[in-house]
Amino acid sequence: MDRSGDPIIAESDWPVALPPPLAEFLRHWQALRAAAGGVPPKRAIDALQIPPHLLPGIGLIDWVPRSGDPAGPDDGRLYYRLLGTAHRHATAHDYTGRYFDELYTPEQVARLNAEYLGILRSGQPHYARRGSLKHGREFIMFQRILAPLLDDRGTAHHLIGYWYWEIAD
Repeated sequence: MDRSGDPIIAESDWPVALPPPLAEFLRHWQALRAAAGGVPPKRAIDALQIPPHLLPGIGLIDWVPRSGDPAGPDDGRLYYRLLGTAHRHATAHDYTGRYFDELYTPEQVARLNAEYLGILRSGQPHYARRGSLKHGREFIMFQRILAPLLDDRGTAHHLIGYWYWEIAD
């Protein structure tokens, strides 16, 4: 969260220089946005068009409305549709196909819901640098960018992201 409590980090608060893979991912999403004339649809994502060296750090997250109403504002669950192999390498776990509320505490889920819904509503990419303690492993730092994607109805219910894990190979 930024100083005002808003979960969106203004681009002026991003680091001056992103790690090259994060910068390349951001350029890729910006090109999709330019081609779409706004937030790109999820169907614009083509793994064959993503630079191969970025694929291990890619993640896709869905906002799944509980009410069945695709436009339902806050009643839903976050779901890891796909996490690349870099996530498993860094955390020793594969969270693909899991809901956030199956993995995190209620407090963490509430914070992540607020943050990720803020990204979906803003239509803008979001940068964060965080630490993560993963099931008995050391504390590891990562930087990530999440960017919104539209569903087939034109509603931002998907996120694509890139995680840059700050660990030695």
